[in-house]
Amino acid sequence: MAVRSGLSSILLVYSAIAHCGEDAFAKWAATHAIPVTTVEPSEDFSDLLPLKSKIGKALVVALGEPMHGAHEPMAFRNRLIRFLVEQMGFTAVALESGFTESINARSFIEGGDGDVEAAAQTALPGLSQYLETRQLLQWMRDYNATADSRGHRKIRLYGIDITAGGQLSGPRLTIDSALKFLSRADPTTAQKIRDSLSGNLPEAESHELGPLPVATQAEFDISIEAIANAMQRTRKRLIASSSDEEYRWALHNLDAARQLAKCLPITPSPGASMRVWARTTACRDAAMAENVKWALKNEGRQGRLLVFAHVGHVMNWKEDGRRMAEVREKPPLMGFHLRREYGENLYIIAMATATTSGGLPAAKPVEANSIESALAGLALPLMFLDVRMARWNTKAFAWLSTPRGIDANVSAHSLITPSTALDAFLFIYTLTPAILSSGRAL
Repeated sequence: MAVRSGLSSILLVYSAIAHCGEDAFAKWAATHAIPVTTVEPSEDFSDLLPLKSKIGKALVVALGEPMHGAHEPMAFRNRLIRFLVEQMGFTAVALESGFTESINARSFIEGGDGDVEAAAQTALPGLSQYLETRQLLQWMRDYNATADSRGHRKIRLYGIDITAGGQLSGPRLTIDSALKFLSRADPTTAQKIRDSLSGNLPEAESHELGPLPVATQAEFDISIEAIANAMQRTRKRLIASSSDEEYRWALHNLDAARQLAKCLPITPSPGASMRVWARTTACRDAAMAENVKWALKNEGRQGRLLVFAHVGHVMNWKEDGRRMAEVREKPPLMGFHLRREYGENLYIIAMATATTSGGLPAAKPVEANSIESALAGLALPLMFLDVRMARWNTKAFAWLSTPRGIDANVSAHSLITPSTALDAFLFIYTLTPAILSSGRAL
């Protein structure tokens, strides 16, 4: 009885300390939170103007959504990219979609033939059903249509995920894209390489996960290097038939193929343990970081990039929490690699929410002393908070420097240390479904 009583006393003291810490953070946050008027695209950026000094000269802004398929994160993405382009000179947006597929967006965004529906389906297949995606593509096209006359540079879109999201359709997508480009200058060699493939590569419509058969993997590896050698031999002719820009994209498509060649052999089938999946997660996120680096390099000296992906990808951390509890070596995610590359030239904004409605997966009850609990307690339904400013408040910074729960994908509990994982929060109290292109909510 005495032991139980002592333990209860310890737990009560710990709970009181934790509550005091959250109170200290809440008091600090209440004086530093910036109310945001709307997530919807608008010509009025007055509520976002304080972000200029927060973002400063950062080359990359990484905006993380708390779940896929919600309207508010994608709508705010569209609003933020307009603000960053028009007010801060950003030059491109990068999305959590396959790199190879995104090559197909260039023609439409730069004023080529076609419509937004076709562009979305071919360039961003995993996002094409959302009206918010099509609105972004159409705005980029419209902006570029008048950019030259206004003395502005045209903006670009990049996919930074591994091709096909690591599905078995990826190898064929990368190889078909590479051979189509090579055919412009050397159709004979392109056909020989095509003929050398046994036809065992899964079709582009395959949505399966897992490794390729050993012989098929070997064919894939060999074809990548054969195409690379042929492109090097015919470089001048390929550029003459296209452009330096298209040649660079085609070369990086081969890097995307190499990313698949590295990640597919360690991709388990659905149902495998999280310890097995952790290796694939690490491989995928390292590839995503490399694609961001390439995109920024491709933007040139004045380039600045908005990266939009799931919040788990953009944060500077090694994935931890209940999902990874059994994993000893926590996988480093994209933001971890980007922070080491760009330091303070990377600005990470993590979105958080308290609840969902309209048919989205139900959010769990907000846990005490979690990120969501603290932000919801500010009673601001939509607000921005730069947590770096807490460095000058000992108690608030101590709360941010302690591991805290955050519900990525609403129901997947993650554990982060906010002071190092991110630079700012965008809190949206309630998420609603994304809008399907037909006009219905998801």
